[in-house]
Amino acid sequence: MSVVAVALLLGVLVAFLVKVKQTKLGAALVAVIFGLVLGATPAGPQVNHPLTQAGGTAWAWVQGL
Repeated sequence: MSVVAVALLLGVLVAFLVKVKQTKLGAALVAVIFGLVLGATPAGPQVNHPLTQAGGTAWAWVQGL
């Protein structure tokens, strides 16, 4: 659940940045695809661990509201 929370927060951030025209849709798509490819490489577990921790913290914060 925690990686899902981080993905959701990052997705909302990307959508916000596209909406306020701080980034273009093409750049946002490249960033998303880069993240997917990075997750599929051998570096994926090392990237996933801090994201899981951040997601757990975000989820605990949301539950505390």
